[in-house]
Amino acid sequence: MWGRWTTVALLSMTPALIFGQSAAAAAGIKWQLDPYALVAVMAVCGTIEGLFVAWLGGPTTRIGLVQRIITWMRKPRALAMADRWGPWGGMTLGVAVVGQEPILLALRWLGVDLKRLVVPIVLSNILFAFLWYWFIKLGWDQVLKAGLDL
Repeated sequence: MWGRWTTVALLSMTPALIFGQSAAAAAGIKWQLDPYALVAVMAVCGTIEGLFVAWLGGPTTRIGLVQRIITWMRKPRALAMADRWGPWGGMTLGVAVVGQEPILLALRWLGVDLKRLVVPIVLSNILFAFLWYWFIKLGWDQVLKAGLDL
């Protein structure tokens, strides 16, 4: 039992482009874990990982290659977009498109302070934990109705 919850927690803490919360939701649904606890674990673990990535975005600015990327990114248009949409736009629209890790690093490298990212990270992880659960749950039910038991 603990192995399943550990798997869900660790999957929730992996980058979305590798596995992420979608894989955690699929595993939890397949193992018939309590949906409320599943979404809570996904949201908490995703938040912990997001806060770590956001923090990591600060110290990495001292690396030479990252400095060159930041210089290349800091164009007036990118800075204006970061100022306009800020952490809220990035943590909703951006996360839906590419996942939270690249958005968090981009926001940090564009100069958004870590303190401004905490609440958007928490709410974004809660929102996407619910969304992934329901997307996977509805899709999984369709697969089972078609008679293709995975």
